[in-house]
Amino acid sequence: MGSSTVENLKPLIFSVYIPTFLFAVAQGLLIPILPIHARDNLGANEALIGMVVGARYLGAMTFDIPSGILISSFGLRKTMITGIIVFALASICAALSPTILLLIISRITAGISLSLWGISRHSYIAVSVKSSIRGRALSLFGGIARIGMIIGPILGGILAQYTNILIPFYTQTLIAIIILILALFSARTLTIKSDTFDNNFSLKATMYTFSKFRKDFFTLGVVAVAIQFLRAAREFIIPVWGDDIGLRVDEIGFVTGISYLVDALMFPIAGIVMDKYGRKSSAIPALILIGISLALIPFSTSYLLLIIVGIIAGIGNGISSGLILTIGSDLSPKNRPGEFLGIWRFISDSGGVVAPLYIGWLATITTLALSSTLSSGIAVFGLLLIFISKETKDRND
Repeated sequence: MGSSTVENLKPLIFSVYIPTFLFAVAQGLLIPILPIHARDNLGANEALIGMVVGARYLGAMTFDIPSGILISSFGLRKTMITGIIVFALASICAALSPTILLLIISRITAGISLSLWGISRHSYIAVSVKSSIRGRALSLFGGIARIGMIIGPILGGILAQYTNILIPFYTQTLIAIIILILALFSARTLTIKSDTFDNNFSLKATMYTFSKFRKDFFTLGVVAVAIQFLRAAREFIIPVWGDDIGLRVDEIGFVTGISYLVDALMFPIAGIVMDKYGRKSSAIPALILIGISLALIPFSTSYLLLIIVGIIAGIGNGISSGLILTIGSDLSPKNRPGEFLGIWRFISDSGGVVAPLYIGWLATITTLALSSTLSSGIAVFGLLLIFISKETKDRND
């Protein structure tokens, strides 16, 4: 079994953090414009918009376990580079999609790429970073992504408003090419000692991993589902609600960007809280605040009020920066992190798949305001589970 060798964060700057930042900018470009593009240009209703938004999560979820298998079989570097290439191709296909069906397929493909990318980096941190700084390492991982998500939505909204709504898709492709060039040079450091991974994969071994850790998956895994549900609900509801109350695309991008700015400001606090007081100390306020923000959506009838709701959601999401990654790393076995984290991500990503589908369907038969209010109830369910779950901070050193 390999040991945790990284004792500070400097070795992760070029191999993990800078590519993560660029990837986040690329993802954020589409947040304010994707629902509007689906509605205005492709004729989608709320249910179909939910499918478009949820498609990325569906692609990620369905490929989470295969991604873990690929890491165990082919290594971190090859898996990560494949993810970048697939992401670039998915961006081009999304821009060129003439129908809602093809757009959904393109977004599913983007989700597959995010799974390949994310699990490769998560596995590297899980097996190489000591638990005493793992919370900070992964909160920074999440925080860097949040900084990128400040820039992405604002830039995407401006590009769509003042050029063409498809320009953010092509910009996403350009950024992916830059990430690929960077990764080809920096990814040489994404290696672990040869005895760290058990490469003898079998379906039986994966099922054994699930069986061995099933209690964790059915408790903390469901908490992760609740958090991902609330995060995806926020990503879906704020742009569509902004469009409903008559905001411009660049204004919606600004609301989203401000929300992610607050996210980014919170991530250092999140890392300190998780490492000093435990992972539950991050999860509890996150669930409360994101739940409150969704409950307040029906009362956000102006630009300013929607910004305030976005800020509340940003504080909640920011205090949980890196939380799901950190808990997964705490629980993962050192000799087979890829397969465990693949299952972990599969479970947690299901929340991101269900949220936009559920909200879109419910908004179609009732109203978006009611679906947002009901979605906030998921936070209560998550709180009940986190209170009965054991702390994971010192579980896997």
